[in-house]
Amino acid sequence: MIRKANTADFEKILKLWLESSVKAHSFIPSEYWGQMLPTIRDHYLPQSNTYVYEDKRQIKGFISLMDNNFIGALFVHPLWQRSRIGTKLLRYVRRRRPNMSLRVFAQNKNALRFYQSQGFKAVSEHYDTFTRSSELLMAWAQGCFSGYSKVFAGDS
Repeated sequence: MIRKANTADFEKILKLWLESSVKAHSFIPSEYWGQMLPTIRDHYLPQSNTYVYEDKRQIKGFISLMDNNFIGALFVHPLWQRSRIGTKLLRYVRRRRPNMSLRVFAQNKNALRFYQSQGFKAVSEHYDTFTRSSELLMAWAQGCFSGYSKVFAGDS
């Protein structure tokens, strides 16, 4: 079941975020994610619209939206990845939105492939000085299957 998160969910969401971030971003020192935790807890989560995928009272994934159309986070617990939870969460938030965007680290090949499979296209790249990694801005628009230049392998 997908539902809007409440403040009682935040600790579980933070734990899932930290575990998933460390695992998905092995190219970034794990200390970075620990340092980001207070910012995520105190500023990011309260200001976003977050939806959780819950099964048997266990939060298995979540998606957070900033400014209604920017996906600030989409994480699925490592044990439940590849079980279509990410796809379900993404479909849930896209239902009433004509376009969406997000940022993803270029080295996070699994996430990059996932977003490409969901119709997102890379539209720009920038270097994140904190993580010393390249980040891609990706966008999706309802009914748009072209219009962006091919930037990375796998983009159509």
